Amino acid sequence: MKTNYFYRQLCLSCIVLMATFALSASAQSSRQIRPYSFNKKGVFYGRQPVMGIDPRTFVDLGYGYAKDRYNVYFEGQILPFVDPLTFRLKVPGRVYPGDYPVNPNDDYDPYYTEGYIVTSNAVLYNGEKISDSPSSFKDLGWGYGKDAFDVYYMGKKVNGASSSSFKVLKDGYAEDAFDTYYRGRVVK
Repeated sequence: MKTNYFYRQLCLSCIVLMATFALSASAQSSRQIRPYSFNKKGVFYGRQPVMGIDPRTFVDLGYGYAKDRYNVYFEGQILPFVDPLTFRLKVPGRVYPGDYPVNPNDDYDPYYTEGYIVTSNAVLYNGEKISDSPSSFKDLGWGYGKDAFDVYYMGKKVNGASSSSFKVLKDGYAEDAFDTYYRGRVVK
């Protein structure tokens, strides 16, 4: 009698566990990340319109996130209490603290469309404010950018570079009147 009760409880526990797993798996698979899209009627996340967007400063950050100068959005919904000026999305493998990438596949991709974003009052690099001179900023390609005062490589200021004479060559190389640079560092 006790063994029948034990096996029945075990079977019921297994059924409950499998049902819980099936429900959580279906909930996860239904949460698909769809890109934001634009048309004449506005901005959409999937087929749902996203309200209150400033289309001039709107940026799709990927992974369901987006922002404009007023709000940060996740899957088309405003994230309350999130400052769009300081918000940035950290994506693994994109930041190389203090050194160049080791893997040749991780080099700067000239066709990579994210990076420098020029808004009406600032220049952002992957969501971080780098310059207060948007009217003079130019994205030079190969990870380089400059404004009237400074030169940047991958969002970091290039120390000692002369903005007025700075030009990009190719394959990560650049030069100004005084030095040659490779990936934002002086070639010695």
